[in-house]
Amino acid sequence: MTERPNITVRKMKKSDLAKINAVDNSLRGRNRVTTWPFSFDMYWRIYEPEICYIAELNGQVAGFVAGVIEHEERSNFLINQPRSVASPIDDSPRVGWIEMMGVHADHWGKGIGLALIDAFTEECRKNNAMMRIAIRDDDEALKSFLIGRGFNRSIFVTYNKDPRQS
Repeated sequence: MTERPNITVRKMKKSDLAKINAVDNSLRGRNRVTTWPFSFDMYWRIYEPEICYIAELNGQVAGFVAGVIEHEERSNFLINQPRSVASPIDDSPRVGWIEMMGVHADHWGKGIGLALIDAFTEECRKNNAMMRIAIRDDDEALKSFLIGRGFNRSIFVTYNKDPRQS
């Protein structure tokens, strides 16, 4: 558990789900991060992430971060690095993916996002894992936040094509 003045970060319990959904539901329209268009409730029901922290401000849930730590080979499809066929997967580097994060719009700029990133960073440090997050290139607010927390832009770029359209 991480503590800052009036902010407590702890592992999520299933009983926190409704409170996290309330935070997520506050992030609609211009307040919603464009990278993840689905609700936390949908994300939780599909993935049940192994790493999930909540931040409480003065005892009220104000934010969350969720993700997974996995072996590099499982996430190599997302990066341009050579695979090592000879090494067993258990010896491969580990990657901590931040899959979803949200801070109630009423509490932006109060250090909640930083406290959540710090908790996820510590989890990755304990597991000797590099941290990664995939975001939209036009999400200037999230890019600025991540760069301010020591993240660097990757060389990875995706291209999309809808085969249903000519």
